[in-house]
Amino acid sequence: MSRMSTLWKASPRKVLLAFAGLMVAAAIAVGSGANFNSTSANPSNVFTAGSIAHSNSKANAAIFTASNMVPGGSTTGTVDIKNTGSATGTFTLTHGTPVDVPASPGLSKKLTVTISDLGDPNCTTSCPAAVQVYTGTMFLMPATTSLGTFAANVTHRYQFTVNFPDSGTGGADNTYQSASTTVEYDWASTS
Repeated sequence: MSRMSTLWKASPRKVLLAFAGLMVAAAIAVGSGANFNSTSANPSNVFTAGSIAHSNSKANAAIFTASNMVPGGSTTGTVDIKNTGSATGTFTLTHGTPVDVPASPGLSKKLTVTISDLGDPNCTTSCPAAVQVYTGTMFLMPATTSLGTFAANVTHRYQFTVNFPDSGTGGADNTYQSASTTVEYDWASTS
């Protein structure tokens, strides 16, 4: 402390200037926020909507037809449905009301249909087993059948098999002679 008194007595102005300089330096250091700092940015965040679409290997055509079916007979047809959109889609199968000629007894009430999802037709190894989507009479098939979700660019092959059950001997199925039925199947996909 005696040294400070000596300096003060010798040149109070120099002591005040030195003190003022220290105060200014401290104020600048505090005012400038002298600390560590780091920044980063994530510019150009872009969002686009996906698309949902599908292709039908037999669009606007019958999956299969059968002429001159007899009791005990069957016929099979296939169709490939592919998700051609960029988004995963939920797929369904619907059908129109069968048109029977004659309306009674109605061939659609007699014929049974089995629809199976055979999976990707291009699969060659470790392919999943076929999954039965529906089996029962053509007439009683639900209006909408859920097929599950397909990722983008995934194809499923569906096999339709129609059977004409044989009711036995003695003309048990004579009421169906020359009868016909027509039905439309429609595929839909939603995101």
